[in-house]
Amino acid sequence: MSHQVFSHTLPSATPGTQRVVKAHHFGELGSRPKIYLQAGLHADEWPGFLVLNTLIKKLIKADEKGLIKGEIIIVPVANPIGLGQNFHGYIPGRFAFSDGGGNFNRNWPQLGDKVERRIHEQVTGDIDQNIDLVRQAIRQELTALPENSELQGLRKTLLALSMDADEVIDLHCSGEACMHAYVAQEFEAYFTPLLGLMGADVALSELETGAHSFDETNASVWRHLKTHYAHLMPWGCRSLTLELRGENDISHDFAEQDASALMKYFIHRQVVEGKAPKIDSRQVTFYPLDAMDLVKAPVAGIACFNKSLGEAVEAGEVIGEVVDLMADDVMQSAYPLIARADGVFFARFQRRLVVCGESIAKIAGREHLAFREIGHLFED
Repeated sequence: MSHQVFSHTLPSATPGTQRVVKAHHFGELGSRPKIYLQAGLHADEWPGFLVLNTLIKKLIKADEKGLIKGEIIIVPVANPIGLGQNFHGYIPGRFAFSDGGGNFNRNWPQLGDKVERRIHEQVTGDIDQNIDLVRQAIRQELTALPENSELQGLRKTLLALSMDADEVIDLHCSGEACMHAYVAQEFEAYFTPLLGLMGADVALSELETGAHSFDETNASVWRHLKTHYAHLMPWGCRSLTLELRGENDISHDFAEQDASALMKYFIHRQVVEGKAPKIDSRQVTFYPLDAMDLVKAPVAGIACFNKSLGEAVEAGEVIGEVVDLMADDVMQSAYPLIARADGVFFARFQRRLVVCGESIAKIAGREHLAFREIGHLFED
C-alpha cells in the first residue's frame, strides 16, 4: 500500500490557534504522471469536499489492488483559514478577513522570472533534462517564499504540493450552474477528455486572465519559459479550474458520479491501471472568456430568472428581471435582465436579493465583447 496522509501545519495566526492542511498521497514519490487535486480554495464552495472524500475511498481500494502507477496528491480541504471565517453561521470564505483581505484565488506568487534567472545558462537540447532543471528551480524558489503569516503559509504549502505535478485540477463551483470549466487555450485539446467524462459541456477558454489564480500560477512558469525557449521547454504542468455545478449541488449521487469520472480520467492518463474508458466529448464546447457576458443587476432588488441553466440565448433576449422593492410605482418596478451575447446561459447567483451593479448571471458566447478587457476577465 502506498497511501499516506501528511499534515502540514500553518503559521499560528493568533495565540492558541493553529490550522492544518492534510494531503493524501498515492503512488511512489516521483512517479509519473503526477496529478494534484484540491477542493475548497474558495471556502464557501463545498461540492468538491464530498467529491474528493469519495475519490479518496476509491483510490484506497485501487491502491490495495496495486493499481496506482503514477503519483496522485489530493488535498480535500485546501483552505482551513476561510472555513474558520464563520460569522453567525455564515461562512464568507471567498475573501480573506486578514492579511490585507482579497480573494483567496487571486494574486498567487509568480515565479517565472526568478526560475528563468536560475536556469538560463543550463538549458540544453534535452527536453527531459530541461523539465527536471525547471522543477528543481521551482522547488528552490518555493523554499524562498515567505511564510510570515497564516495566508502566506497556506499558499506556500499548496504550491509546494502542486507545482511539480504534470496536472493540477482545482475544484470550485458557482452559485447555481451547469458543470463547466476554465481552461487555458493551450490546454483545450488536452483536457477535452476530462470535460467529456465530467459532463462539462461548457468550457471558458482564455490565454491569460490577469487574475494570477491558483491554476494559472501552476502553469505560469512554463508559459513564461516557453516564450524564451520554445520547443526546448514543453509544458511541465497543465492546469484547469473545474466548476462542480452550484453551491447546493451536493449529494452522494453527485459525488459518486464525479469521483467515478475522475477515476476514469486517471485510467485514461495511465496514473491508475484499468480498462481504458469510453469517452464521448462531442458536447464539449469551448467559448472565449472575453466573449462571456456578465449580466449585471440594473437596480437593487429581487432577481427572477425566466431562462433555465443550459438554455441557449440570443443577444437582446430577456433572461429575467430584477424587481425594485423601493419603486413608488410597483406596476413599473421590474427591470429586465438582457443578454448581450449569443450563447449558453450557464451560471447565475444563488442569492436572489441583489445589489445594483452586481454580475448575477453568466452567458458563454462565441464573439469577443467590446466591454470585456483582456487581462482583466475576472471580477472578484
